[in-house]
Amino acid sequence: MRLILEDPQRCDAYVPSLAPNEDELAALLVSIDPLAQLTRPIEVLVSDRGTRRRSKLVKTRFVAEPLPSHSAIPVVPGVLCVAPEHLAVQLAPQLTELELIVLLSELLGTYAIAPGLEEGMYQRSRPITTRESMAAHLGALRLRAGTAGVRGALRHACVGSGSPRETKLSLRLGLKPARGGYGLDVLSMNEPLEVGRIHNRMRAGVRKPDILLRAPAQAMRNGRPLLGAAVEYDGKDHASEEAHARDAERHNELTAIGLVEYIVTKRQYRDLAYMDGLVDLIRRDLGTPAKRLTRAEATRLRRLRQRLYEELERIDGVRWNGRERRRAGQDGSRRDDGRDIVPVEAYCLD
Repeated sequence: MRLILEDPQRCDAYVPSLAPNEDELAALLVSIDPLAQLTRPIEVLVSDRGTRRRSKLVKTRFVAEPLPSHSAIPVVPGVLCVAPEHLAVQLAPQLTELELIVLLSELLGTYAIAPGLEEGMYQRSRPITTRESMAAHLGALRLRAGTAGVRGALRHACVGSGSPRETKLSLRLGLKPARGGYGLDVLSMNEPLEVGRIHNRMRAGVRKPDILLRAPAQAMRNGRPLLGAAVEYDGKDHASEEAHARDAERHNELTAIGLVEYIVTKRQYRDLAYMDGLVDLIRRDLGTPAKRLTRAEATRLRRLRQRLYEELERIDGVRWNGRERRRAGQDGSRRDDGRDIVPVEAYCLD
C-alpha cells in the first residue's frame, strides 16, 4: 500500500540521524491512518550510517548528503515522505530499466495503482510531477546513485497516461524496435484536441485520444491533410451500448479534424500477430512503411516484441523488485495463490 497524494506540496527534507525505534514507530502507525496502511517494512531515511537497521517494521536507508530543496512532502505534522522526483531516484537501483520507465510513467500520468480500492487504481486530476521537475531534481543531485538510471528512463517515460494499460500500450507502440517496440512517433497522451460536436450543431468541443501518433509533415489521406493517428484502448468501461455510442461519436469527430483512429481491445493487445498487423495498417495510413528486413532480422525483432510484452505483464505496479525477480528467475506478477496482485480493473480489462 502507498500514500496517495492528489496535489502534494513540496517542502525541504530534514533527514534525521536516527530512525524511530520499534515502539515509537508502532505508536506512530496506530495514531496516523495513512501510515497504518503502508506496506511493511517502512523505509526511513537516516543521515548516520552507523544507525542503519532492518526489521519487519522498519528498514533504514542511508543518505550521505542533504537532499535538494523541496525533496519532501508533509503527510502530517512531523512526518514527511520523499517527493515523487526523489522516489524514482531512491528506487532506481532495485528496478529494471523497464520498471523504472513504467514507474516514471505513473508519476507523470493521472493514475496511481491502489489495490485496496475497488477499481484497483486512483484517478488523479493531473500528474503529480513533470519532466521538467524531474530533470531539475536530477540536476540538483548531480551524480548520486540512481540519477543516471532515472535520467535515461525519463527519455522513454509516458506523459499524461490515464491508466497502466495505456502506459504499456504506448510503450509497445513507441519504444524503438531494438527495445521490442514498434518505433512509432508518440506525440501525446490524453492531450485535448478541439473538435466539432456533431450532435450539437458542430459547436467546439474537446476530445482526448489515449495515444496520439504523429503523422509526417505534408501527410495526406483521401485528399486531405492527415494530422496523425489516434489509438484508443478499449477496456471494460467501453462495453455498454451507451459507451459504444460515445465511442462512435468520438471516432467521427476525430475523423472530421483529420485523424485516423484505431481501437485496441484486451484480446487484441495480447495477440502479437494482430498487433503486428495493426501497426502495419497504422504505418500505411501515416505514410511511414516499415523498413525491409531479412527473414532472420524480422524473426529477431518479433522475438524482442514478444519479450517486451511479457516483461510489461510482469510489472504489477506494486512490487518494484524486477532485479531481484530476475536474479531468482521468478515471475512476480501474481500472489502465491495465483491471483493478480493488482485487480484487473486497474488495467481497464474485463
